[in-house]
Amino acid sequence: MTANPSRNHLVLIGAGRAHLHVLKGLARHGSGDMNVTLVAPHPYYIESTMLPGYVAGDYTLEDIRIPLDRLVEASGVHFVPAHVLALDPNGRRVQLSSGDALPYDVLSVDVEPMVDREQIEALIPGSRRNALFTRPLESFVQLWPQLRTLASERALQVAVIADSLAGIELAMAAAHALAAPHGSRVTLVAGEQMPLLDQPAALQRRVLARLKQLNITLLQDRCTGIDGQAVQLASGASLMCDAPLLTIGTRQPAWLRQAGLQVGDDECPVLNERLQSESHRQIFIVPDAAPTEVGPVLEANLRTALAGGSFRKAPADVSRLHVVGCGDGHAIAVWGPLSLEGREVWNWKNRRDRRQLAGLFSL
Repeated sequence: MTANPSRNHLVLIGAGRAHLHVLKGLARHGSGDMNVTLVAPHPYYIESTMLPGYVAGDYTLEDIRIPLDRLVEASGVHFVPAHVLALDPNGRRVQLSSGDALPYDVLSVDVEPMVDREQIEALIPGSRRNALFTRPLESFVQLWPQLRTLASERALQVAVIADSLAGIELAMAAAHALAAPHGSRVTLVAGEQMPLLDQPAALQRRVLARLKQLNITLLQDRCTGIDGQAVQLASGASLMCDAPLLTIGTRQPAWLRQAGLQVGDDECPVLNERLQSESHRQIFIVPDAAPTEVGPVLEANLRTALAGGSFRKAPADVSRLHVVGCGDGHAIAVWGPLSLEGREVWNWKNRRDRRQLAGLFSL
């Protein structure tokens, strides 16, 4: 696969929120003197913030999984449905599962966090064979209805192994979705520390209260193994389990961490305030926790990198608002020391999430 040698080649890896904004910008303002290629494993965007709503039954798959074809066509980019196998930052090439070695002048990476299943298997033997991983999202959203169907036939014991607020939100959604008609139960295995210590006290207090109201058993214990019938815990206990859900271990993909870029103690590439790799300035990377406002900055900086001009500083995630769905038409909102919860908070969250998702694809 080759690009027109007379034009600069911008390669976008992944169809994340920031890259959707780049595609919108290309559709509105044109690509100028550059070829643009988008590489993603699937021709869809899945809104991860609405995933618990899908699990709870508040959204259909079509509500949260949006085809890319209309936006891709309007932007004029070339779409390659493939996985990345390796990145050669010195040769400026990306090796794809399609067999192509894709050259680039500027590369931008905005990918879904992945789970290193080999690493998880080493930590939790039996997980690869017996657990339902929530990443990649495309696989999970296809498998989740099968678990709901099974719960409609008999009561299930479900264990959600989580180390983050997102995982706990998923546990609440699963408890609501699976309770009827046979009384399936969810146990949250949240690690050996009290969960949500990194969150505001009001949020921690309200979420823990909702776990009790949803009849979710909270275990401050660590999962050490999974077989076909039970989850083994660090305490030595064994938890009977029909379906373990794993939400832990998400990180940037191995091909990015192992590409030879300068990395920090967390093995992730070190970035400057422009979202550039410190060691390879022609590579831009959107961090997992980047705020939604990063899209316009990324678009501007990619154009600057190819055509010249002034770079912009990426915004820091300084939002003090935390909104958590509880899976039962109920949500919690915390702003600093202030907090609210109830159905009206969920209705507001639902309207906001739907509006933001629609805005990603509006032309």
